Amino acid sequence: MSIDSSSVEFRRRLRSLFAVLRAIVRRSAHGESSKLDYAAHLEGRIGALARAHEMLMRAPEDGIDLEELVHGELLAQAVPERRYRAIGPETRLAPDAAMPIALALHELTMNALLHGALGEPAGDIEVTWDHVDGSGESRLRMLWEERGTSVSREAPTTKGFGLELIERTLPYELDACTRVDWAAPGLRIEIVFPPDGQALFWRPGEGASPT
Repeated sequence: MSIDSSSVEFRRRLRSLFAVLRAIVRRSAHGESSKLDYAAHLEGRIGALARAHEMLMRAPEDGIDLEELVHGELLAQAVPERRYRAIGPETRLAPDAAMPIALALHELTMNALLHGALGEPAGDIEVTWDHVDGSGESRLRMLWEERGTSVSREAPTTKGFGLELIERTLPYELDACTRVDWAAPGLRIEIVFPPDGQALFWRPGEGASPT
């Protein structure tokens, strides 16, 4: 019995999803002070994956709209629209890139609510992305900037799930270059994805989507 390419791709994505879930379950247990904290963080991370997966299943061949992914995570955490700004050119994420980016957005949102700008009355955040040219090739750059914080923050002595995801997982899985600026007025994170790495980004009208 022959197996078509779509079935093979679906199975590959399913294995990848389970691998991510195992990593989340295992890593979420580190540094938690109680079972309630562990359960809450685990539920939130699985929820972020589920939302991204639901977006992807609408039309797997078209990937996920980056703007929808950003707004979806902020709305899922009940962040009022007046407290954030998300803007950038139309950009679609291929499945292999969407899941880790969805997790990163979730971690940044929760961190801003618990420890950063969204936890303060005058604080807000701005999420922007654009396509920059490097050596004649287009790269996707994302910026997460928190503003209106009254307390300066320093780099933590131990890295939690979110920081490891941004500084280690994204560079390893998607070939991204990441920079976390703790000295800025508010937390500022820059993520740049190369055009020829594992990020798998494309824009409508540029030809066939990557495989």
